Amino acid sequence: MARWRIELPLIVAIFADLFGFGMIIAGIQLRAESLVPAHWPIGTVVGALLASTFVIQILVSPHWGGLSDRIGRKPVILWCQGLSAAAMFCYAGPNDLWLLVASRLLSGFGAANVAVAQAQIADAYPAEQRAGPLGRLSAAMSAGLVLGPPLGGHLANLPNGHQMVGWIAGAASVVGVLLIAFLIPAGKPSESRSPGKKLIIFDLTLLRDFPAVASYATIAAVAWFSLATLEGTFARLIKRLYGYGSGEFGIIFGYESLLAVLIPGVFLLALTNRFSSRGLLRAAYVCQGVGLALNPLGAQFPVWPMGLLLVASTLYAFGSGVANPVINGIVSELTPAERQGELFGVLQGARSIGFIFGPILGGAMFDWLPVAPYFFAGGVCLVAALLVPISHSPKGRHETSTETE
Repeated sequence: MARWRIELPLIVAIFADLFGFGMIIAGIQLRAESLVPAHWPIGTVVGALLASTFVIQILVSPHWGGLSDRIGRKPVILWCQGLSAAAMFCYAGPNDLWLLVASRLLSGFGAANVAVAQAQIADAYPAEQRAGPLGRLSAAMSAGLVLGPPLGGHLANLPNGHQMVGWIAGAASVVGVLLIAFLIPAGKPSESRSPGKKLIIFDLTLLRDFPAVASYATIAAVAWFSLATLEGTFARLIKRLYGYGSGEFGIIFGYESLLAVLIPGVFLLALTNRFSSRGLLRAAYVCQGVGLALNPLGAQFPVWPMGLLLVASTLYAFGSGVANPVINGIVSELTPAERQGELFGVLQGARSIGFIFGPILGGAMFDWLPVAPYFFAGGVCLVAALLVPISHSPKGRHETSTETE
């Protein structure tokens, strides 16, 4: 069978799912805020609600991946895509906080659909040909996050808009389920896992073996944690300070997602050819920090708030679009080829842990002082820039000892 017959349905299905996810992101913060009982800490509850998705994701995603190795990719993708659709249909229900909790938990259970789809692509192509199709899958994800938020933000402002968003998002995921069910072949399991083999969710052995990697991974984890403190507060911030709603949030989020595609895809190669990776990383964290700290300043100065927010978003998106691939490249260079998968598993785990605890802290800080999480995150990014090593050694502990012998 031609490989595009596997790749194309997967790309469309993942696009549809991320499109629906983007629609919901535009309005969930303000909807959740309106549903928290008056005597509860609003920021902490909203942060915990959003963090719950990452808690479930980090616990179950490795097991979904292992199951796809044993029984094949297609049934696992179907289950994950179906759970994602169920999460969105829950969001379409009545205005009830516990229904939102159920929606976020189901979303976490289904979040492995992207990882298993990537594995399906890897199964279909030889190693030297995977970059193109994996890049197209990543582009489909980004396109969903560009187009979904503006539509979701617009609809959320209409009467019964949140319910409309949930139904449309759920229907988009169902389209993905049907494409996978009818157009992708079943395939064969890729391995037979012995009953006693355990799946390790977060193994730090690699960081002990390669101290240079550990220093960069720590910087990345701290930066991700600081950014996660803003999860669940941005829509609340622009409403509190500028009177903006879900529509404006969707426009800004979609704009940032578009820049997240263009910056690494169009400009990064030219930058890496001209500047050192460590210099770029420092500049990226500085841009992130300044961009984050700018967001609440429109209430203090006589400026057009949307203009300031777009400038802040541009700086932040540039920093994020450069920092993530550059630090991935640095640590990949410092890690042996046979441990690359382990490396990126560690980085993903660090990011997920940051997005478990960060939103709760950020929500509590917002309730105390709305600008606090933005100045905190901006300051941490500036500290991360200062912590980037001036130079690094490519030798890990094991390599050094071997050479000495």
